[in-house]
Amino acid sequence: MTVWYKQGVVGDLQPVARKGLGKIAKLFQANGEDLFITSLRDGNHSPGSLHYDGLAFDIRYPHSATVQQIKDKLGPDWDIVPEPDHIHCEYDPKNV
Repeated sequence: MTVWYKQGVVGDLQPVARKGLGKIAKLFQANGEDLFITSLRDGNHSPGSLHYDGLAFDIRYPHSATVQQIKDKLGPDWDIVPEPDHIHCEYDPKNV
């Protein structure tokens, strides 16, 4: 399994987001699939986006895993948002 970055992807992630990305990488690896990261801190995102804080990343849709499997792997502190051409993943714990 290889982790690929879309051309122009720059920036780093906060440790908690790096850990989440690592969990997704293991899911892809278990399925024998490469992981394509399409955005970290780069690009234009909505105001207040957690991309700018290093707490969000975008990935291409996998061939062998579902959005629900990604949600299950990351847990309830993560928002997983299916977009037309990528999956947005952000660490955003809710204090109840």
